[in-house]
Amino acid sequence: MKVVEPELLRRGKEFHRLVQADWAGEIEKATVRPEHSILFHTASGPIQRNRRGRVDLFVDRIDDFVTVVEIKSTDWDRIPAANRRRLLAAHRRQVFRYVDEFLDEQHVSVCAGIIYPKAPVDPDLTAMVEQYLNEHALQVVWFAERWPPPVVTHA
Repeated sequence: MKVVEPELLRRGKEFHRLVQADWAGEIEKATVRPEHSILFHTASGPIQRNRRGRVDLFVDRIDDFVTVVEIKSTDWDRIPAANRRRLLAAHRRQVFRYVDEFLDEQHVSVCAGIIYPKAPVDPDLTAMVEQYLNEHALQVVWFAERWPPPVVTHA
């Protein structure tokens, strides 16, 4: 029996592939690594536990910092107003887990950000998302604005 993915999941994976392909290669002679594995070191009392994670885009050291980028296919126009801050906080916490690992365990500075497909239609919502993440030292990229899709002309 063929397993069919939900449309939302399929579109999310497609967006991940698009962004990762766009970032493929090097930035200032530093390798860009999609799906970069990371080992989290967590202490729970006297027990040391290790968990694995995966950074969507990791850029090796440029000068004295590395870059971690999370790719989110969130369509902010579809997120109910009551859920927006909670979702932003979840995105922030996820990225900070990576940032903390590099700062605390590897002692390297981190430039961190999140790439979303497009800015919300409502400029106030766009400003709210950007302000929230910027206040937490996270860069925001609206993929459609950074890399506009090609213009299709019909003959």
